[in-house]
Amino acid sequence: MISCFSSLNGKKYLTTDLVNMELKEIQKLLREEYIQNGYMDMWCVDLYQTDLPTQTQRIYDIAEVGLWNTEVSETLEDTRKIEDNQKLRNKWGEEGADVIIRVLNFFSRKEIEAEEAILNKHRKNLGRGKLHGNKV
Repeated sequence: MISCFSSLNGKKYLTTDLVNMELKEIQKLLREEYIQNGYMDMWCVDLYQTDLPTQTQRIYDIAEVGLWNTEVSETLEDTRKIEDNQKLRNKWGEEGADVIIRVLNFFSRKEIEAEEAILNKHRKNLGRGKLHGNKV
């Protein structure tokens, strides 16, 4: 059995420990990995630099959000190509996780709390009616 470790605030976690974590904790853990692996350097010259020209930061944002689409496109391609249901289910899990990880990392960089954003959107959707007014 291979053990995978992640760390948050100096504490080591086995990947099996992540099952019991709240989304807020997972978001922090993913952000730490994101920084350690150099991804933050791609989108920010300085982690706390707020004086980048708006247009420059917008270009970084567009590029990073575009990666969400890449992961969704990979999922679509797998759905089209893979005929074995179990293999397809595994790929959906893998690529779906990639989408969530990319979104959570973007949220972290933009200082958006995922739990709060999801719950706010859920509340909004509750008031939108069946099939959101048949706009689907």
